[in-house]
Amino acid sequence: MALKIAVMKNYLPANPRPFVVRSDCSDVIEYDRLIEIMSKGRTTLSKTDIVAAMQLYKEELQRQLAEGKAVKTPTGSFFLCASGSMDSLDEAFLPRDQGNNHEVRLHHRPDRTLEESIVADLRIVREERVDLGVPSLRTIQAAGDAAADGIRAGSIVLLKGLRLRFDVKDPKQGLFFVDASGAESRSPYYPMILPGTVMAGVPDSLAAGPYAVALRAAVNGKDVREAKLEGVAVSA
Repeated sequence: MALKIAVMKNYLPANPRPFVVRSDCSDVIEYDRLIEIMSKGRTTLSKTDIVAAMQLYKEELQRQLAEGKAVKTPTGSFFLCASGSMDSLDEAFLPRDQGNNHEVRLHHRPDRTLEESIVADLRIVREERVDLGVPSLRTIQAAGDAAADGIRAGSIVLLKGLRLRFDVKDPKQGLFFVDASGAESRSPYYPMILPGTVMAGVPDSLAAGPYAVALRAAVNGKDVREAKLEGVAVSA
């Protein structure tokens, strides 16, 4: 088991770097399972004893916090924190009133030594996190009987992938051939548009050479996102 991390494209304008790191836990330990694990650890306590001790811990922690105290534990400190805004100095603080932004929240500040020891023992694995709002273009080839001749101007290409469906009436969506200078040529017609398969016409005016092929689609219905294949050869 390990902490799973993924590197994803950054869409937050407040962060100038192009990619961000996100993480997922490898498992969730439910309370009953935790008790089972603890009972098999370095202890003479039975599962019944552990459940009783944990219940007492919870009750006493709750009681001390309800008196406005901060409570230090082996894992760190628990404390309550009030927040909100007011129009005057004598306005009442009403955290139970849903009509304002007054609230009291429970916080836990981890013990620094504990945190450092956990990180020191932590194993991290990197995985790919699929963005279901982005089309996935996997292959492109000449369609039908012309497949052996390669992709040519005026022919039809067959694309395979995931989430490829797009609105053909939107000029920002569709299949685009991008040459080395960055100039783009959009496919003029589409005999087939399915989520996993697209057939598209190659522009008649396309010169022979290497291209990047970009399929752009609003998978979520509003944001146009792009999948791209580099180094696609167009023959004369």
